Amino acid sequence: MAENPVPKLIFREGCPDCGLREIQLPQRLPPVGDDFDWLLRDYDGFRLFMLEELAARFPERRRWTPADMEVVLVETLSVVLDQLSDMLDRIQAEAFLQEARRPQSVRRLLSMIGYDAVAMADAESGIPRARPPLGETTDRMRDRLQDFHPPLQSFLSDYQAALSAHLSPEQQIQLQAFLENPKEAEMEALNAVQHFLDNTPNFVLRARQHALHRYWSMYPHAMEAARAAGPRAIGTQRRMVTAQDHAVRMEEHPLVLRAHASSVWSGSWTTINVAVILTSNMLLEDPLTADALGGSEMLENLRKDIDDFNEKREIFPVNWSAGPAPRTVLRPYLDAFRMAAQEVYLQDAKRVGIQISLSLKAAENYFQSEIRRAVLDALGTGLGGFFEPGRLKFGEDLHASDLMETVMALEGVEAVCLNRFRRVDKRYADQSEGGHIILEGIEVAVCENDPAEPGLGYLRIVIHGGQRG
Repeated sequence: MAENPVPKLIFREGCPDCGLREIQLPQRLPPVGDDFDWLLRDYDGFRLFMLEELAARFPERRRWTPADMEVVLVETLSVVLDQLSDMLDRIQAEAFLQEARRPQSVRRLLSMIGYDAVAMADAESGIPRARPPLGETTDRMRDRLQDFHPPLQSFLSDYQAALSAHLSPEQQIQLQAFLENPKEAEMEALNAVQHFLDNTPNFVLRARQHALHRYWSMYPHAMEAARAAGPRAIGTQRRMVTAQDHAVRMEEHPLVLRAHASSVWSGSWTTINVAVILTSNMLLEDPLTADALGGSEMLENLRKDIDDFNEKREIFPVNWSAGPAPRTVLRPYLDAFRMAAQEVYLQDAKRVGIQISLSLKAAENYFQSEIRRAVLDALGTGLGGFFEPGRLKFGEDLHASDLMETVMALEGVEAVCLNRFRRVDKRYADQSEGGHIILEGIEVAVCENDPAEPGLGYLRIVIHGGQRG
């Protein structure tokens, strides 16, 4: 054991007042040798190294057998070191997104780069939803809360303090009734569960993460898809900053088919005008009803898509019981992602009605009624029609050649003559000879062919030849 050096005070000759304090330091210790191979990672390497060390320390011993106590200890230590080495490798791998294997690690690493795997998970993952949609029925509420039954059974014991703080004794009894039989739970039990979920966001987050981890464990391909989608989403722009951002982000909404945004200087600040083409050619002030969308099934599918869209972006759910208009549905999404203090106006596209008159020559073996129906479908507003909502862009010019090509592609049509091609208004000239109608800005060509709405365009068809009937 080294001792602290003792300082000595030395006076030079001829000057009793001048002294020096000297300390004799001990000699430097010899360097410690390091002959351990730090690249050893497995059982064979550890065992061979320790046996070589034993042979070097005891050169007089010439024979080593597996039954020797020293060899047994070496092999035991090699097993433990191999396990520790494997554990170190696994822990090191869990720190990187590319090599991580545990669902918890993948989800946490994705959250570090701003990718919420829980919110972006597919509907098949079965992640429970704590936030009820407005106007939810009792049966749907029971089905939604049943997804929380497994985590309630597993994690409820960890939240006894929150359970006692937020639920009355009667509500706790109702909660236990839900745990015993969730399929037959009464409305009081469902309300108790919902009240607990509303006041314990940590439990809700844990339950949703647990559902995602279980889904990824059962279906590893889903975790691999999220692992690949996370880094790609880093450069995805979610905010609405420029006018182009407003158009692109609005087109992501399930209700919007096309969007066009422009920036206007109002004299005091910049205003963003966003024009939209909605599904089924609806207007912003029209109520979202089954009649407007073409059936109750389409309405249900649209509601589900909008609810999923809002949940992934943490937007408050839509109150469907109030019969909202598209503007009411789109405005919360617009306000959530636009820049602060940025004035944004939503407006409908300017629909320009087109008057079209065609003369057709039908083949001899085709009925005129079949040809007429085929032309109406090809130039109609239905699925795949020329004037299908959202097919034509804002300000896209209309060319007669495109109409002729569409009609001539139909079976049984031998010739087509364009007699009338113009905007629906007497002040606009006929463009059947030039074959070009110019549109600009937020104008969109439409041809509804509805007698009740002649201003939205109409189509007249005259068929020659073919068979009557």
